[in-house]
Amino acid sequence: MKWERQLNIQAATYEVRPLFPAIAASDQPVDTLEPGQFIDSPTAQFRYCVRLQRRGTPLLTWWGSQTGTVIFDGDVGIPALFQKVTAADGQRRWGASPWMSLTPAELLTLRPGTRMARGHVVVAGLGLGHQLIEVSRRLQVKRITLVEVNQELVDWLLPTIRRHMKKPVKVIVDDAYKAIPKLKADIALIDIFPGYGGAQAKIDALARRSPKIKKFWGWGTSEMSGRMLTDR
Repeated sequence: MKWERQLNIQAATYEVRPLFPAIAASDQPVDTLEPGQFIDSPTAQFRYCVRLQRRGTPLLTWWGSQTGTVIFDGDVGIPALFQKVTAADGQRRWGASPWMSLTPAELLTLRPGTRMARGHVVVAGLGLGHQLIEVSRRLQVKRITLVEVNQELVDWLLPTIRRHMKKPVKVIVDDAYKAIPKLKADIALIDIFPGYGGAQAKIDALARRSPKIKKFWGWGTSEMSGRMLTDR
């Protein structure tokens, strides 16, 4: 499926991988979910849940600077990962928006990078593991290195994500901006930005500091800049 300003999707065809299939979908605020509707990481830094997207309710999509909507013809469950943030009063609360969720917008905008994966691939940012899984299923990919800064996220989610992968993955727990310049690879797929787009300068700077990585792709940067890859 290609991005369009108005997308209509049959709910029965929208297949995503739930990491915890027993979790029931809900459209309630994330901080009011009941047991069975979420699972928290060991220190409750992250919360996994399945957001219930109601039939006919518009959902935001984007492609570069363009925005649009998608509507399903039935209810769908969308896996999502929330992270606790520090509010203005100093209290730790769940973020208002998901840290990552498997919406059509997320899947569509990660796909260009996944399609470029070949040889030794560095994936920066674990999230819900969607891109990591898809990269592992490409015949052109020989080796994968994951760089993720959060040890708790790796320990909690990666064992489940590995079950869906077709190739093993080496894990480096570190800041991507520090770890990636030390690596050698054919391509690095970077998805560590808090928002979509506007990070081309960061990708270019990282590429200049990474002499042993041939090409870079950044989430939201290729569509915004018109350059699908950054060559070192």
